[in-house]
Amino acid sequence: MSQAEWPDTSRATSSGSSNTYRLGNVFRTLTKGFKSSYTASTGSQTAASAHPSQSGNGRTTQFSDNDIDIMLTRIANSSSNEDRIAAAGEVADAISRTAIANNVVEIWYTAKDMLLPTNPLDVRRAAFNLLNACIVYDLDEDSTSVNRLVYYRTLVEYPVGEDFDLQLKAFRALTKDGRELPVLGPSESPMVLILSTWLRVIFKDVTMARAAAKPATQNVSGDSERSQLGSVNLHNLCSYIINIFKFNFYAFEEKDIISLLKDILSICGRTSNKSDIIEGIVMINTLTVYGNLPLSMLEQSIETLCGASSVVPELFNSCWEAILHLVNSHLANNTIVALYNILREPDKVRARSAMKGAIVFLQKLLEYEPGQTKAYSMTVNSVMRSYNTVMTVRDDVQIDLAVCKSMTSLIMNDEAYSLIAFEDYKSPDSPLVVIAQAARHAVLPFLGINLQALEGENDPAILISSLLLQILERLRESYQCGSFNGPPEALIQFFLSVSAHIDEDTANIVVEYYESEYLCFPSSSGWRGNSEVVLDAFYRNQSRPFSLRARVIRHMKNVYWIAKEVCEERIADEFLEKIFLTIRRESDIDILAQVVDFGVEVASQMGIDGFKKLVKTFRGCMHAQNQASFNSVDTKRRSGIGGDDPEFNMTALHMTQNLVGTAGSTVGSKPTRSEVTHSHTRQTLSVSLPTSQTVSQVQRVSEERMMQADATELQTTVSAIIARAFVIMFIQGLERSGEKSAIIYKELLEISRRPTDWDPDTIITIYRLLFRIRVNKASRVVLIQPMDMDGLAESLGRFVPSMAPEARMTAVWKHPEQDSILGAPLPERASFYVTVCGNDTKTLLEERFLSEGEPSIEEYYVNRKRGIASLNMSTWLATVVKQIKDGTSWEIYSFIIAHLAPQLSNLQLFIASEREIQSLRSILCEQLTGQLPPLDNPKGVTKADVQVVLVRTLSSIIGYQSFFSKIDQDNIVKAVLVGLMSWERIAASCVNCLLVCSYEFPLSIKKFLSQIFTNFQTKITNSGLSVHILEFLTAMARIPSLTSNFTQDDFKRVFAMSFKYIEHANDLSSSSSAKTSHSNKILSQYLMALAYSVVSTWYLTMRMADRRDLAPFIIRGLLLANGNRAPSSSAYSGGSGQPTQNGPGFSGAMTPNDERSWALIDLISRFTYSDIELKMHTVFSGLGQDRPRNEVVGNIWIHGISIVSIETFVKTGISQVVVRRPTGTTSFNIFPDSRMLPGWADPELLLSGGSSWSSTKERPGLDSPLTNETISADDQLAFLPDYFFTELVAVPEFQSVLAPTLIPNPSDPAIVRAISMFDRTPVVEFHKIGIVYIGLNQTSEREILANSVGSKAYLDFLDGMGTLIRLRGNKQVYTGGLDTEHDVDGEYAYAWSDKITQAIFHCTTLMPSRRESSDWTPQSGEPIYDDESLSNKKRHIGNNYVNIYWNESGKPFNFETIRSQFNFINIVISPHTKAASTFSPSSSSVASSLIGDPTDSPFDFYKVRVMVQPSVDASTVFSSPASHLKMVEKNSLPLFVRNLAFNADIFAVVWHARPDDEYVSNWQYRLRQIRNLKDRINSNIEKSVTGVMEGTRENDMKSD
Repeated sequence: MSQAEWPDTSRATSSGSSNTYRLGNVFRTLTKGFKSSYTASTGSQTAASAHPSQSGNGRTTQFSDNDIDIMLTRIANSSSNEDRIAAAGEVADAISRTAIANNVVEIWYTAKDMLLPTNPLDVRRAAFNLLNACIVYDLDEDSTSVNRLVYYRTLVEYPVGEDFDLQLKAFRALTKDGRELPVLGPSESPMVLILSTWLRVIFKDVTMARAAAKPATQNVSGDSERSQLGSVNLHNLCSYIINIFKFNFYAFEEKDIISLLKDILSICGRTSNKSDIIEGIVMINTLTVYGNLPLSMLEQSIETLCGASSVVPELFNSCWEAILHLVNSHLANNTIVALYNILREPDKVRARSAMKGAIVFLQKLLEYEPGQTKAYSMTVNSVMRSYNTVMTVRDDVQIDLAVCKSMTSLIMNDEAYSLIAFEDYKSPDSPLVVIAQAARHAVLPFLGINLQALEGENDPAILISSLLLQILERLRESYQCGSFNGPPEALIQFFLSVSAHIDEDTANIVVEYYESEYLCFPSSSGWRGNSEVVLDAFYRNQSRPFSLRARVIRHMKNVYWIAKEVCEERIADEFLEKIFLTIRRESDIDILAQVVDFGVEVASQMGIDGFKKLVKTFRGCMHAQNQASFNSVDTKRRSGIGGDDPEFNMTALHMTQNLVGTAGSTVGSKPTRSEVTHSHTRQTLSVSLPTSQTVSQVQRVSEERMMQADATELQTTVSAIIARAFVIMFIQGLERSGEKSAIIYKELLEISRRPTDWDPDTIITIYRLLFRIRVNKASRVVLIQPMDMDGLAESLGRFVPSMAPEARMTAVWKHPEQDSILGAPLPERASFYVTVCGNDTKTLLEERFLSEGEPSIEEYYVNRKRGIASLNMSTWLATVVKQIKDGTSWEIYSFIIAHLAPQLSNLQLFIASEREIQSLRSILCEQLTGQLPPLDNPKGVTKADVQVVLVRTLSSIIGYQSFFSKIDQDNIVKAVLVGLMSWERIAASCVNCLLVCSYEFPLSIKKFLSQIFTNFQTKITNSGLSVHILEFLTAMARIPSLTSNFTQDDFKRVFAMSFKYIEHANDLSSSSSAKTSHSNKILSQYLMALAYSVVSTWYLTMRMADRRDLAPFIIRGLLLANGNRAPSSSAYSGGSGQPTQNGPGFSGAMTPNDERSWALIDLISRFTYSDIELKMHTVFSGLGQDRPRNEVVGNIWIHGISIVSIETFVKTGISQVVVRRPTGTTSFNIFPDSRMLPGWADPELLLSGGSSWSSTKERPGLDSPLTNETISADDQLAFLPDYFFTELVAVPEFQSVLAPTLIPNPSDPAIVRAISMFDRTPVVEFHKIGIVYIGLNQTSEREILANSVGSKAYLDFLDGMGTLIRLRGNKQVYTGGLDTEHDVDGEYAYAWSDKITQAIFHCTTLMPSRRESSDWTPQSGEPIYDDESLSNKKRHIGNNYVNIYWNESGKPFNFETIRSQFNFINIVISPHTKAASTFSPSSSSVASSLIGDPTDSPFDFYKVRVMVQPSVDASTVFSSPASHLKMVEKNSLPLFVRNLAFNADIFAVVWHARPDDEYVSNWQYRLRQIRNLKDRINSNIEKSVTGVMEGTRENDMKSD
């Protein structure tokens, strides 16, 4: 009530009598009920008694009448508010403690004006205190209702203000806190109206006060106090109203109850204050318990209870208690309906909190006292319908959370869970459908992140996910243990609807159900939809674990193969499209591999159109993943559900019907169970992340984890997997469809042309295939394992035996690799469907077969009519050349240059790529001269190592010499020469390359020969290069075309280099000690042997005139090289000089180097004036022994380094002179002139000459005694041997120091044996080399040794290696152990010889291979050979230090194929192109029509390699020009291999010697025999002289 409404009770009077009258009446009234009196005086108050008396109602009589009158007078007449307040307080105190007369209301009348709104608040509050005291006094005194009406009117007429607390206090006192209501007349304001007004006003004031108290402003404290006071007033007023209804419910009409209840419920709905809400709850409880809640207010009351329980969790129990009161009342069913209506009525706008509360209360009511009879009726289906309806109408995550919580409680409660019946699960509002609907806002499982660990773990979406996991686990367990009450398909459908949230075990249950019920197989009517659901849920959702997704893939594979059998091709193609739909966004590497493998499997049976689409899909995946690696981290995040991609949509994979194959299990009968309906599942499957703050948190965590991973790992692995698929598809095409291989070939080239766009692993995966491509003689493609690249890989640090373990783990590639390509086995035979061509021949093919071919494509040509595809290898080579020129990553660049040379050696492969070969040659020459591209080569690999590989690659280029002009050849030699001058590291490889060029480009070598020699001379001190240079010089001496124009100065340069190497070997030998390794000793001896071989070989190369001029120079150089300082004439001066005392003819120490030098000097002296070949055996017969003994006289002298034997007919002087020297034996017959005979001699004897020497009789050798009798003094002697010796040697006998040594007794058996042994020592250098033929695809020792014939090329090679000789009876040629009597080792053998060397070749094909069965025919099958004959072959081959293998097997050579202890070095010769296997007639005709004659090739080159037994540590000693792959032309091959074999044999002999032994040549050994014989004779002579002297001395002593 406003102040204007307040009645004006003031009485304006001017006379004091009126006031006095009124006061008197009041006083009389007050004193009427006094039971005792008090003494009081004005201005003071004193107690009359220390123990005042009390009235019957507990009040005392402390105040006298005068006191009361005075206080009332002060209230009425005082002008001071303070005095009036004090007086009112005293009166109120007096009333509360003093028994007064009745009609206290008059006292109130005196003070009533104090309540005027115009008065200050403290005045009004004092008045209310007095009023309250009056009301209480009247109630205690049982006053009449009139007084109560007075008070009532006063209170209800007073406006609500700041003193409402006292106003309400008085009102509550008036009604005894609601227990006794005043009787109101018709004219009185209804109490309900008053209370309702007060509620609205107070709540409004409280709301404003609370709002003002929230901001942190200056008047916070005041506003807060006002808010607190208003809240107390509101709470007290509500409590008062509740008491009124509690004690006086039936005193009110229903409309009054509804009015007040509405006000209270309105307040509950508009406030968040817990105390306010509690009052509303208590109000509802009170009406329910103590009266009847109006039905019209039931739903609003329940809505209030629901909202309160949700907003204020602490009030839930109170609200729940109120609900229980309702459901236990007559309103039980109405209460249930009201709860349903809160959730089901979409037209009404209800608070979210009310809905949440209703959801919980319905769940609690379902769970309440299960199994007991209840006053209300409700079903699970009704509750589920309500849940489903509210979630459908309100797309609110909080609502979903409430439903999810309730469902979790129901599912986890065993008793409540058991109440869900079978029919409930089949209902459209099934609990499972409700749960699925509630899970729509759940946060998806994402990258394994623990969602509860994120900030804001109370986020509704996260909480829903957590609750859903509990539900899923419970349902899965109940299904597994058989306690699930519903149909299995309903539960499976539910699992699918929330498939993004189910764990692996649950998902496996779903997949297993689909598998067991055959729901995805064509036998099921909805198999395509079922398959799509499974794919969406468990395959395209990339958060699924690998095992589950892989299981789905396997199942879909089986479905596809069955669909391919029983369905239309279009349907099967569409199904396959769905499998590959999302492959481009696949981020799980393992799954991608599974899908790609499936694609590879399917590709083999596809038609060309479908195959192209599949390849396009794979290509799109590669590019998409590649692009993703350069985008933000978000693009690499796994998506939960796959989607459609029209760009890479495989609309129809047209597969060929004649290549249908079944994979997977056979489908059984149709399923007996009803099929799962997927319409709702598909709708609820497309879940999305909530748009709450949690999403950003999930994204942030995901990005952080992504950033910690390698940014290119995904792209690298995906592209490598698809590259691997392309490789396998290429291999499949080789055996089934050439066009498919050609299509893949094009894709691989497209990827290879941009290596920087891909990771090295992808490129190298492709290169592992492309660098394995070879062709046979018919130009048919065949894949081989990498070979002939050990040294190349080692130079680049990628040879496995030389790599550190850490490097092996990190290297993208290394050698040797597996025989397979990424696990795919290599085809065993050449392709029938794929050939090769080049830019030079592709155009011709297209023009020739224009009507049969397909549209031109740069990378390949396809002739579908003939079933042939030709790969344009020029495009591949151009790609490689560009990358070598421009450079790329080290892994790719190193892989290219390591594998290129072996592939180039297959000359037939690039036979039509002249332009690319020329470009490659130019680039290799440029880079060899130092112009390398920028390379990121790793530590430990230098540019020099790279150039080593480039030099060896250039050696393979030599095979394409028909492409090169003379200028091109000059450029190759010049580039190698520049490399020789630049880096020490590549010098050896350059020398080896120059050696091959000597055979293939002799004119270019001659042009630069002076520069080559100059460079050799500057590198003499390089120990690592010494062997290579000497081997080069040795081989060059046997190439006449290079030395035909040599001058003496040119020869001197060669000899001078040899002398320096002799000095170097001497220095190396002299510096050797116990600490020196065995390898250094071997190196020293091998260098020495090569250096002397160079001198002897080059000396014999010269013309005889040049030999005479250069002999002194050579002899002097040899002596100086060995440390001697003798003048040139001391050893040899054209026949006029004499040996010095230090010469080799004298006794004394001679070092092995001296022996080598003098043996070589002997060779020089022999061939300076002659050019007679040395013979193997030089044993001469003596004079005929049919003559009398005393007619023939013979003597033997040791003169210098010679043994001179002369037999003479003493009467005629006819003599035979035999000179035995280290390098050979010479025999002369002397016939004196007839005029020299004495007179007594018969001239006829001289004329008859040797007639008395019977040619028919066997002439005795020197091992027979020359004579048994001494010539007597009486015999007539014309000549003695000494005469001829003196004449020939011209050595005066008196010069005893220089005199030759006469052997005193030539017939001494010891002397005879020594000379006989000397004669048996060969005078030539011997070599025995094995030659073994390996046929096509042969690998075992037995089948190789059983070969009795070889190819034509092999036979041509044998003809070039030597001359075919007859073995039986052969005495002139060294046979190396071959039988020469009974043809045990065959009838013929190949041998070779020059002036100083003989070699025999043990050819296994010339040795007999006897079959066990004599009646064998070609139709009998594979022949079985006698083990003895094969063992006989192995006996010879196994005892050779060096063997040559002619390998036409087309497979890498295995050193252990023919195992032997003594096979140290094998020289392997392979055709540059493998021989063609047997083709079908149709294939053969196609080959000839497309590429011409398969055997016609412009190149006739062979690959040559030297392989050393692993036990032979020859890496630092023997590294021949062919240790690494070399290409040698057919005509040069025998000479190249023979020279190579001789050097290898020398090394093997040196290496096989014991560490303390030395390598001794035959000449050196013969020289040593001569010296030993002379030392023995001199020793015997000295002993004889000593004995004679001692005997003479004894005789003299006796005579004395």
